[in-house]
Amino acid sequence: MTGPERTCVGCRRQRPQPDLIRLGLEAGRVRLARPGSTGRGAYLCAEPACLEAAGKRRAFARAFRGPAAVDDVFVAAFVQACVERKVVR
Repeated sequence: MTGPERTCVGCRRQRPQPDLIRLGLEAGRVRLARPGSTGRGAYLCAEPACLEAAGKRRAFARAFRGPAAVDDVFVAAFVQACVERKVVR
């Protein structure tokens, strides 16, 4: 068994949960979720194109059911997480 599947808010493809990057909301800003964090989350593929697609579709506001700002700090952290995932695999 591969485990639970989640849907990327950018490309809308379903993938196994470990293949995606979990996001959370802190003070109205989208952030990478910390390990073991609780609450509403959203998932993105480890691809910058999915981040761009999610922004164009306004997917973060829908996923978090409210205002969700994407700032440069998050974008940099997400790109770094994508690079780290590709190095590991």
